[in-house]
Amino acid sequence: MAEHTERLGPQARHAVVDLLRRLETGEYLGAEEAETILGDMGEELASQVQRTSALVGRLRRRERELLALITSTHDLVDVHDPQAVLKRLVDRAHDLVGTEVTYMSLYDPDTDELFVRASRGTVSPRFPGLRVPTGVGIASRVVHTLSPQWVADYSETADFDRDPEIDLAVKDERLRSLLGVPVSADGEILGVLFAADRSARSFGGDEIALLSAFADQAALILRTARLFSTASEAAQRARKHAEEMAVAARVHERLTALVLSGHGPREVADTLAGALERPVAVVDRDHRPLASSPGAAERRWNDGRPLPEVVRAAERSRASGHCADVGAHGLATVAAVMAGPVFLGLVLVGESREPLTDLEQRTIERSAQILALLTMRRDALTEAEDRVRGELALDLLSGSTDTESLERRAKARGIELDRAWTVLALPVPDTRRHTVLRALSGGRGWLAAVQDGGVGVLIPGEGATDRAEEVRARAHQAEAGATTVVVGRAEGTAGLPEAMREAWECAALLPGLGAEEGVFSTEEYAPYLAMFGTDGERARRFAERLLGPVIAWDRDHGTDLIGTLLTYVDSGAGVTRTARTLFVHPNTVKQRLERLSELLGSDWRSSDALFRLGVAARLHVIGRKRPG
Repeated sequence: MAEHTERLGPQARHAVVDLLRRLETGEYLGAEEAETILGDMGEELASQVQRTSALVGRLRRRERELLALITSTHDLVDVHDPQAVLKRLVDRAHDLVGTEVTYMSLYDPDTDELFVRASRGTVSPRFPGLRVPTGVGIASRVVHTLSPQWVADYSETADFDRDPEIDLAVKDERLRSLLGVPVSADGEILGVLFAADRSARSFGGDEIALLSAFADQAALILRTARLFSTASEAAQRARKHAEEMAVAARVHERLTALVLSGHGPREVADTLAGALERPVAVVDRDHRPLASSPGAAERRWNDGRPLPEVVRAAERSRASGHCADVGAHGLATVAAVMAGPVFLGLVLVGESREPLTDLEQRTIERSAQILALLTMRRDALTEAEDRVRGELALDLLSGSTDTESLERRAKARGIELDRAWTVLALPVPDTRRHTVLRALSGGRGWLAAVQDGGVGVLIPGEGATDRAEEVRARAHQAEAGATTVVVGRAEGTAGLPEAMREAWECAALLPGLGAEEGVFSTEEYAPYLAMFGTDGERARRFAERLLGPVIAWDRDHGTDLIGTLLTYVDSGAGVTRTARTLFVHPNTVKQRLERLSELLGSDWRSSDALFRLGVAARLHVIGRKRPG
């Protein structure tokens, strides 16, 4: 066989080697160049060389493109931030395809819309974030067909729906030829990758295949980045939740320690405020402020009462057993302090830049439970102490002769028996006596006990007018009505029963005189008790019978002849002294006395009549007395 093979001459062999070398480098050889190299070896051979050269060129270009594609994929695999991945994908596609503009639109399956999220080569400010409505443009067609779509000249193509905003953006960029390929993985469309030029042209199969291959790789990379991002966010949430759990555990441990160590609402408010980094306040069952952390503004109460928004939120919290949003007056939420169905108070938490998390709300609710325990323990201790103090008060008022026991019990409570005492009698209806007694609990400056007429209070020491006003204020708030307090005095424990008896007698006298509210002294009204006993109605009738015409004149004419009469009596029936006391001219006093003569008769200035009129005038003034 070798004998029949025609061997090439040296010149021909040299031409073939040169041809193969040039083909190996990827140089494209046309027919004329092939003929020049091969000489007269034939036109058919030159044409074959031309076709082989073109094929080798395409293969080498394809090789470079695939190498660039693989390199890009490797570079992008380690990028986990979705937005950074988008930018890198567009940059790689731009370098790979070589068009003037490249951009990526992400697909929103909920609205069937696309949004431009990354671009390269764009100059128009309209392009970033451009919205593609459902069913509009090439992008929507790519999404719905899951296949590449292109136009050679956008301005002259009319076979798809248009949108004015998109047309304006394309016009600003001067784009004409566009190629869009789907970015999808496992049938899920993620977006559309576009390559575009500012001149009209068609896209070849190699370009479409290359961009489609890159888009397939981009879909996997983009979805992986999203998964990494989701996992990272989940891990971050888990870490944050773990940190919050640790903080909550420390808070719960601290709150538990507060219960065991006997602390109160102020320590709970400070602990909770430190954990939440928010102002915290605590109010009791009557909405009176108990404690507040620094920064807890007092504007949350209006005259000692919570604002309407707080009241409504408190009711919701009482019903649900959980926190209730306020969202007004600087308050974020409130939590009711409950012991079963019994309402004990409120925890109020201020607003901050961040909303409360579920764990923080559970911590607030746990704090409310801790406050309930503290409140119940405090109430139990207070009730036990008040019961002991009440029993001591009753024994002192009963005149018990067990001096040793009384002194031991009093000393345990820091009370000295051998001193002057002030007694208070508070007339209270039977149904409200224990309520008033509870309102007086915690007052370590006195002893209080329920008695037949209401509540009796014993205060060691003289000059207890201020304490009497405090007792009256507490009783008034609990009773929510007119409150009378009668003050008596005793020199030592032996005089307490008699002093309290006189106080109750005076309390029985006052209502008949019309005196229903205020602080009264038994010393001031002892003469009237001696004259009329506890029959206040009889004393009032006595005053009205003697002074009826004068009372009527003052009422009808807006004068105060009763006051002039009383001053005249106190001044020893002297006109000049009366005028000086009233800061008026003596003639004015004379005119008023003449008016009294007309109303009372000419003999009203006799010593006996003047005495009776003075008593009547004082009884009348008692009926008009009010607190302050």
